[in-house]
Amino acid sequence: MMPDMTQVPAGWYPDPAPQQPGLPPQSRYWDGTRWTEHTHAPVQQSYPQAPAYPQTQAPMYGAPAKATTTPDGQPLASWWARAGASVIDYFVILPVWLVLASPFYPHLVHEFRIYFDQVQTAVDNGTTQPSAFTFEGHIIGTLVAIAAIQFVVLAVYSIGFLKWKQATVGKLALGLRVRLREAPGPLSWGTVLRHWVGQYAVSALGLVPFIGSIAGLYTLIDSLWPLWDKNRQALHDKLARTNVVVHRR
Repeated sequence: MMPDMTQVPAGWYPDPAPQQPGLPPQSRYWDGTRWTEHTHAPVQQSYPQAPAYPQTQAPMYGAPAKATTTPDGQPLASWWARAGASVIDYFVILPVWLVLASPFYPHLVHEFRIYFDQVQTAVDNGTTQPSAFTFEGHIIGTLVAIAAIQFVVLAVYSIGFLKWKQATVGKLALGLRVRLREAPGPLSWGTVLRHWVGQYAVSALGLVPFIGSIAGLYTLIDSLWPLWDKNRQALHDKLARTNVVVHRR
């Protein structure tokens, strides 16, 4: 009977892939569920206590399986942990955004009150309803200003914390970090900016007719993508070549 390789700890093991003629044998990294793309010259196994398996009994190289660690063995965060961190971040950002946008609320309330009074008057008198397009023209500038404030607050928050701590407040609270998939270490400005653009910059198109609905769909797909991605990456993770991992203290 073929042994269950999922019980073998992650580490470096003899490569189960066919050896290339004329090349020395090599080791390949097993992440606990599947063989990865990472290979190098043979070294002492990371887990010498693990039983040796003949090549014919190892999992088929390249077989589809969902990774549970980065290529070097750091545990990947679950989708639920990532979602929980996003909820925490929302409640951290919300009061800041509301306070900064508060000067625009009186104008918005005033325009809504006028519009609804005009609608009620038209209903009572049986006259033509006021133009919704005219009403939208009166408030569009205010809505853009409020959205711009939200966008700036989100940018400063997410870019600042990601560069400083490799995590937002929500991720810090749940013991998560953002790191390069291939190696740990500080994130470069380029990586941080690509991560932010892929996750949030598209939302800036939300007020553009037609394109706004596509932007909303992208945001939804991006947030759900780790549920089925083999490396548990969202689309913005793929753009930045990052993973969200469980931080080891």
